[in-house]
Amino acid sequence: MIDLTTFHQCLVQPTARGYDLDEKQKEAVKYGDGPLWLLAGPGSGKSEVLVTRTLKLLCVDGVDPGSILLTTFTDKAARNLQDRLATYLAALQNAEPNLKDVDLADIRIGTLHSLCNEILQEYRYPNYQNFRLLNQVEQDLFTYQYTDISNSKDLAFWQHFSYAVRDWRNPDYPPNKWLRAKAAVTLFNHIVEDYVDIQLMLNAGEHWATLAKFYQQYAQAIKDKYRCDFAHLQECFLNFITSDVGHNFLQGSDQNPPLLYVLVDEYQDTNPIQEQIYLALANRSPHNITVVGDDDQALYRFRGGNVSCMVNFDQACMAKFNQSPHQIQLDNNYRSHPEIVNFFNHYITSFPEMTAPGVRAPGKEPVKSASSIAGAYPAVSWIQTKKVGDLANTFAEFITNHLIGDKIISDLSQCVLLLRSAKDSPLNAGKFIAAFQQNGIPIYNPRSKSFMESEEVQCLLAALVQVIDQNHTFQVKTDPQGKPFSWIPTIQQWFNTLDSVRNNPDIATKLLYDYLDKSNAQLPQICANSLNKINQGRFLKLNLLEIIYRILSLEPFRTWRQEPIKNLRLAKVTRLFEGYNSFKLDVLQSNTAGNYIIVFLIDYIICLLAT
Repeated sequence: MIDLTTFHQCLVQPTARGYDLDEKQKEAVKYGDGPLWLLAGPGSGKSEVLVTRTLKLLCVDGVDPGSILLTTFTDKAARNLQDRLATYLAALQNAEPNLKDVDLADIRIGTLHSLCNEILQEYRYPNYQNFRLLNQVEQDLFTYQYTDISNSKDLAFWQHFSYAVRDWRNPDYPPNKWLRAKAAVTLFNHIVEDYVDIQLMLNAGEHWATLAKFYQQYAQAIKDKYRCDFAHLQECFLNFITSDVGHNFLQGSDQNPPLLYVLVDEYQDTNPIQEQIYLALANRSPHNITVVGDDDQALYRFRGGNVSCMVNFDQACMAKFNQSPHQIQLDNNYRSHPEIVNFFNHYITSFPEMTAPGVRAPGKEPVKSASSIAGAYPAVSWIQTKKVGDLANTFAEFITNHLIGDKIISDLSQCVLLLRSAKDSPLNAGKFIAAFQQNGIPIYNPRSKSFMESEEVQCLLAALVQVIDQNHTFQVKTDPQGKPFSWIPTIQQWFNTLDSVRNNPDIATKLLYDYLDKSNAQLPQICANSLNKINQGRFLKLNLLEIIYRILSLEPFRTWRQEPIKNLRLAKVTRLFEGYNSFKLDVLQSNTAGNYIIVFLIDYIICLLAT
């Protein structure tokens, strides 16, 4: 081990961090036992502090790596923490040979979901054995297929919970089954993640009681079918911590050291059940939990984050541990021009809602500018025109004439335009995209088109439909009321796009169309062989995922997959059909007419792909 002064000196070297920490950052790194509450403003180096504090526990305090659990909000952020830890530890080990035995492999680093799954499997928790963890698509599919709520057409019920139903176009009629399933997932996840008392819901009134019963049926269904969604994964882990098996994890055993330190990044995006998990993990005295975050940067409320966990962390510690956390505010901004910092301080407090009790952490001071960025240029500007089109052109000229022309920036990748939507429709990004192109400004906007409007996705889906429905029987299909399905024009547009690609002499499509023609010739024969009294209605040994993989191996898809944006969209289609495949919903089935059908509804596919 080394002393703290030597530790900081090593990390200042160019092979490590390359600069020193300020006094508040060092205070956070040095802090000893007990809960620590770090309020970290934008650009204040919170991740750097978290990494350095973790290394201090290892290299100065001699804590066993297996006694440390470090979590953050995304997989990308977790990888970033791992990379920094490895880089800094290598520099420390080069400078101090007695640190050679420190090994990061045993530190538990990741998102809370990944750590819950990993630990439950490692300790073979009985209530999580042989369970399949559902991703988002699979949870949607499960709810569509196996729950009572997805079949409910109770209009009053859905109107009561209308805020959970996306794209419900006619509230005078119940939403379709797919929208009901998606809304149910949202509601069920909130019930679990917000730590809602089901008994209170049952006693709360008609619609809340109905929702509670629907939830109970869903919870029983996933248990009976050995499935687990991400929300219930957290509930399962919380139950594990309080079990005898979980006691071995927390207190240690002959094989594993006890859990002594819990460090949580992005705590402002924590939800109530996660808060309960973190507090339970740190329940062992002296309650060594460090949380880092900023209530002003709570961006993930749409995914269940609840800023009150960050704002009221002191109250939670007092209620759980009978102990207040030590609070440190990292208020130096090292990222932005002073005018931007001043604008932020004014803007964030200019709304009356932001000054109400419980909205922000108590006692927060304004962020201070501490960066080396300087210059007399207007770092914060206001551009106003009478028309949206004029605004787009003025903004494009501002970039070329001022930011580039006056050498405020050296690379256009330093510019980001934030809009309500990045879609290239006239009311969103469309006019800006046109203005940028007119001024020779290259853009990167992978979401510029609606997913379903992109050429590569439409061609892939058209080719798929051509394989399984060569006679285009979809054109004459009707709903239960005898009306043509609303999605028929959508599929026809897919074929129009595929035809335009085929007619383009610069795009190679021969092998694709050879495959489509061959499939159209062979598939009816496969179905015909199934048409007897024994095999009628049997599933064919084909599925959509296999067909999609075959199509993607041909041109023009092989070329499109080399383009990052197009490959991103094609990969999304593949992932969605992988979800279908996991539920065996996408096999082809013979029928008495000698045709073949897809078990799931095509409007259901369209709704899923459009999200």
